[in-house]
Amino acid sequence: MTTLSRRTLVGAGAALLAGPAIAQGFPQRPIRFLCPFPAGGIVDVVMRAISDDLAADLGQPVVVEVRTGAGGLIASQALAAAPPDGHTWLMASLGNLVGPILNPSPGLHPVESVQGLAMVSRSISLLVVPADSPARSVAEFADLARARPGQLNYLRPGIGTFAHMSMEVIQRALGVQVTAVDYRGLPPGIVDMLAGRLDAAVLASGLAMPHIRDGRLRAIGAVGTVRLPDLPDLPTLGEQGIPAGDLDSWYVAVAPARVPEPVLARVSRAFTAVLASPAAQDRLRRAGTLPYEPVPPAQVHAFLVEQYRFYATLIREANITTG
Repeated sequence: MTTLSRRTLVGAGAALLAGPAIAQGFPQRPIRFLCPFPAGGIVDVVMRAISDDLAADLGQPVVVEVRTGAGGLIASQALAAAPPDGHTWLMASLGNLVGPILNPSPGLHPVESVQGLAMVSRSISLLVVPADSPARSVAEFADLARARPGQLNYLRPGIGTFAHMSMEVIQRALGVQVTAVDYRGLPPGIVDMLAGRLDAAVLASGLAMPHIRDGRLRAIGAVGTVRLPDLPDLPTLGEQGIPAGDLDSWYVAVAPARVPEPVLARVSRAFTAVLASPAAQDRLRRAGTLPYEPVPPAQVHAFLVEQYRFYATLIREANITTG
């Protein structure tokens, strides 16, 4: 037996023996829960809906730490640089997958650098048009775009955002081209949408519903795998024949790759218990999201791999760049 193989076996044996001890002593200090987007936004609200309950289960504070920038990449880089001991988490959303794909030097792989912890919740967005638009369905919107080639536009609150990527899927599925109009976030774009200067947008339901209720916007499709409970008669894009049109805006908790299995199992149990709680589910719904059914970490990671492949292919085929 070579010296190298002896060391390898000794190290593996030590890791197996240490596993239960690691789990028993975890957590040893407060958990850092990284938020990649500004305080008060949907990701931050989702995190705070469950952080206190997670802290109670684990016996240590779970501290939401806002680390914004580069569409989520700054927080992803902070997670990748953290020790893989289970004391640092990130609430990932689409930006954390897409940002590294669009960045020429991200310094990490968005899936290989993380370990899934829990699928927390999802929000159903809406494809909306102005109330005076002749389009009352996705098919009628497509007809309108074909009748006015190059004339219709849509709200794009940043390259690689969910609103952008879902509109790319919609255009490709319908075989139409709609011009992107760029804004720094959704709020200023919504102002122009209400003023009739934009023809379409994909908006989070919480942002869209007040304007739908007051008759200023019309929803023509639910952008998600299920219908929006507030609009049960509004079909999803998939139900209206758009291939791959059921797109969820998801929020998934992840840790750095190579977290020890006993620690991973302990964190997973905490998330499972919290997400099964009616009180936590109610808070997530009041935040405008729909809780996921708890799944094991391996299934969380498989979901991220699937999403990464889908969006990497879309970005390549649609030639989406930040330049």
